[in-house]
Amino acid sequence: MKDARWPWRLERWLGTTEFVKAIVRAGNRGRLYWVPQMPKAVLRRYGTEPHIGPKSLAVPPVPPDLLSMPGIKRDPELEQASYDRGPTPDIDQWFPLARKLTARYMWLPRLMSRPRINRAERKFFAHGVRTLPGPVPEAKALTPEELNAMVKARASELGLSAVGIAPYNEKYVWEPEFPKQVGDRVVVCVLEQNYSATQSAPSLRSERAALATYGTLYQLTTALADYLRDLGFAAREGTGAALGVAIHYGVEAGLGQLGMNGQLLTPFAGSRCRIVLLNTDAPIAIDHPVDYGVPKLCDACRVCVRRCPTGAIPSVRKFHRGVEKAKIKIERCAPMVSQVHGCAVCMKTCPVQKYGLPDVLKHYAETGEILGKGSDELEGYGWPDGRWYGPDDKPRSAIAKEMLEPDGLKLVATLPWPD
Repeated sequence: MKDARWPWRLERWLGTTEFVKAIVRAGNRGRLYWVPQMPKAVLRRYGTEPHIGPKSLAVPPVPPDLLSMPGIKRDPELEQASYDRGPTPDIDQWFPLARKLTARYMWLPRLMSRPRINRAERKFFAHGVRTLPGPVPEAKALTPEELNAMVKARASELGLSAVGIAPYNEKYVWEPEFPKQVGDRVVVCVLEQNYSATQSAPSLRSERAALATYGTLYQLTTALADYLRDLGFAAREGTGAALGVAIHYGVEAGLGQLGMNGQLLTPFAGSRCRIVLLNTDAPIAIDHPVDYGVPKLCDACRVCVRRCPTGAIPSVRKFHRGVEKAKIKIERCAPMVSQVHGCAVCMKTCPVQKYGLPDVLKHYAETGEILGKGSDELEGYGWPDGRWYGPDDKPRSAIAKEMLEPDGLKLVATLPWPD
């Protein structure tokens, strides 16, 4: 019988060749920006382009039994105590081998998207911190609320899905010495990922769609930063990896709530979005966390918990660094993300991602049930072995030692992560 996994095995083998490694290194260093992009007609044909245009954050009345509190449940004392013991380490600090796994096994989708991302990054990171003369006269006359409305209106014109304003918080910066803070406001920029591509996850197409979204989002965020700079304010673009924990800022800006899958669930697309942050000294009115009913909705759903190929998502929330969350088991998640085209099963099987929060809330209010739960339409996904796994089945190969420790590389934490 022919092995259905041979394309996947071939891709893995090619990733170990010196030729591919050299091209990947060139891409990571920003040297492939000159490679022309595929024609837009081709990109549209294969459905990887992000959805451009503003999305609504409005939802129907949340059923009373789903209401809890705006944003995330926090313990300020634990939050401060955890920060005092050390800043939040990113995954590369905590699990240095994770980057090596990604470079080795996820080279193809990243290489296909590298030229486009590198072109966007050349402008995205070009400005740095500049000394500006201060707000222009027109900007000085604006109230914080008017400035908030103007920034969001400009973001809408540019095509961003949603924008929110949160206060800068040093507790949620990965590396305290970088980047230099330019202001006490963080503009959270969100762009929706292609719907049909995401429904094919885990797949090469789905991962390419995620990277295509980042490439476009970098361009749109740069344009929004230029808008603030034209008003005389300092502004600095930065990825979540540079400026801090993007999900924290998304929740604080009222753009969604933390899902059981560890991702920001927005009302219009769940976690099928990408986030980029913008730090500024503009005195923009701050937005506030919202109770969309997500935490209790996740408690009633838990589809992502059950469908995760490796069981990386806990079914119970606990306080971690002062925040109540289902802390993802990175040592089980990262090997899948690196080897199976980004995995994203937890995103694909989330009803909020597939149907949108308004429809999920409406269905729950009418039936007391989670829309799509238990159906193959929501819970089914393909795997590199060529099989489709329905609601009551998962790939046994995902928990094999070969997958969790590829080439004998076991993901081990090298830094403590204090609770």
